[in-house]
Amino acid sequence: MNENIKEIIEKLKTTEPEGTSYPFWIIIDPRQNLETTTIQGLHNIASQITGVFFSRKDAEDFLKQTRYNFGEHAKVYCHSGHNSQEWRELFK
Repeated sequence: MNENIKEIIEKLKTTEPEGTSYPFWIIIDPRQNLETTTIQGLHNIASQITGVFFSRKDAEDFLKQTRYNFGEHAKVYCHSGHNSQEWRELFK
């Protein structure tokens, strides 16, 4: 098995779920453009999300190291991969 995959699996085994099942972390950098009827609008929304990270620490470290790339309201958010069969399988 690839060493990177092994490292991810180890992180997932030891991570705190923060009240959700099958967690993963993202950085959300909120801005106001919520228009979804065009590709550009969807791109604007997608550009407000950075990740996936496999632990809160990894996401927070990345945000600290590259803070200059984010707005003042950027935050790390724990999200659930419950609806992804592949994510549930990897997590198990």
